[in-house]
Amino acid sequence: MWTVRPESPDSADGLALLRAYFAELTVRYFHRPTTDAEVEQTLEEFPTRGLAAFLVLRTAGGEPVGCLGLHASGELTRVFVLPGHRRRGGARALLDAAEARARELGLERLFLDTRHDLVEARALYAACGFSEVPPFSAPAPIRTTGSRSI
Repeated sequence: MWTVRPESPDSADGLALLRAYFAELTVRYFHRPTTDAEVEQTLEEFPTRGLAAFLVLRTAGGEPVGCLGLHASGELTRVFVLPGHRRRGGARALLDAAEARARELGLERLFLDTRHDLVEARALYAACGFSEVPPFSAPAPIRTTGSRSI
């Protein structure tokens, strides 16, 4: 049903997914719609580069519907599935592909930061074997840090 392949975050599909990711974060964090200009500014301020892998999730028909970034340290970032494709196993497919790539890199652990209010994401990570650990970045009361051995 899903395919997951490495692609450039600067590809047309990669950029479209990252724009959707940042637009959704604005809505969720600030409870208001975002503008294209704000999304472009965010892409400039928080570039998606220097990753060991950027994975794109596609439907059986080839439509790009999700993405995930993997740092060489094992940190996951930009984990995202378009709303109309959630709860169908796509995020798990992304996590499985990230784990496979991490193993190829000789990594033994995946980890990530997520916000406490992203309850769906936190439930997914827990269901996929991530456990909460002390923060590895600057402590923030709105964040949850998760880790999973691979």
